[in-house]
Amino acid sequence: MARLNPAMRETLKNLGSRLAVTREALGLSAAELCKRIDCKPNRWSQYESGDRRITLEIADRLCDEFGLSLDWIYRGNRAFLPDAIRVKIPRIAA
Repeated sequence: MARLNPAMRETLKNLGSRLAVTREALGLSAAELCKRIDCKPNRWSQYESGDRRITLEIADRLCDEFGLSLDWIYRGNRAFLPDAIRVKIPRIAA
């Protein structure tokens, strides 16, 4: 991966953390989630670790499959998340 400035690296780490917390709030292992959204497990691992930015295609699949919003995935805005997930996220992230 190309060298990233510190701010971009931090943004990717935050995005990856959101993805991991979301997966945990959904009660799924990485393997289960990957099967449901047709994503390669090694690629998902890169997304969660912040080594790679999640593609819009995969983010869209997450939204379609689980009722998430792109605003949550990319910006961290919980406003349009399903209530069951919105409630779990702060507990998992703590």
